[in-house]
Amino acid sequence: MKHSLKYTLILLIAVACFYITCKKDATLSDNTINAGDLSKQIAISLYKSLSGQYGGANINDGIKAPLNIAPGHKGPRINNVNPYCGLVIDTSYQFQDVIADTVKRYFGHYKFTYVCTGDVLDSYRLDDSIANTVTYPLYTANYKLTQKYFVKAIDQTHKISSVEGTIGFSSHASLASATHGTTQYHNNDSHYVLQGVKVDISSGTADVVEGTAAFTAQIANLDGNTAVNNNFNGTITFSGHLIARVLIHLGNETKLYVVNMITGEVTTG
Repeated sequence: MKHSLKYTLILLIAVACFYITCKKDATLSDNTINAGDLSKQIAISLYKSLSGQYGGANINDGIKAPLNIAPGHKGPRINNVNPYCGLVIDTSYQFQDVIADTVKRYFGHYKFTYVCTGDVLDSYRLDDSIANTVTYPLYTANYKLTQKYFVKAIDQTHKISSVEGTIGFSSHASLASATHGTTQYHNNDSHYVLQGVKVDISSGTADVVEGTAAFTAQIANLDGNTAVNNNFNGTITFSGHLIARVLIHLGNETKLYVVNMITGEVTTG
């Protein structure tokens, strides 16, 4: 678990640095809503969630528990039954760092269940959540990730797996005035439902080669006296080569964009 917490802490520091940059620039909001930018944000957030870049489970790890929280030995087979079959790893953490006027708090919970077909280990169920906050005088930032899905190997090498379930991601950053009134904020709440998703990790980098993810999202911005709230939804279709085709419904508009989930390049569909 020690290694797991260290890895998660590194990720959170990176997120905190992003928020610090926002604070120093004294701007958090962008009231200009662009469907292409939203499509990019939605597709990349989903990919980062699946690949462990926000913490938690990483689809690149294959059929094993996140990071180093799995048992360190394989154990004997009893009556030809794999000892991992049905094994549940359930662990939580909570800690904080205080540096000068900065407080960083970290919360997490992993519930990971190994599943076998017959006596062959080939899948797992995941239920994890991560929540983190960073606070300064007149400044607050937090984000939360929840993942509930089932991963099953569909080839003998365990390099190709199906993924079914849900992922939720939310973030909030706000600035206050000297009188503690909120002057700026940026909120993002997204929810994904994965259907028929197939992930190939044979290259060393997870590639989502099939399936769809239906999404709903809300982005709310405040900049001075101007507040903008946007609700949108759509479908991400995966076709491999780290490409996502995002069909997005925003207001009265429906548009299609092609997003590279690694580089962030966006083109019209």
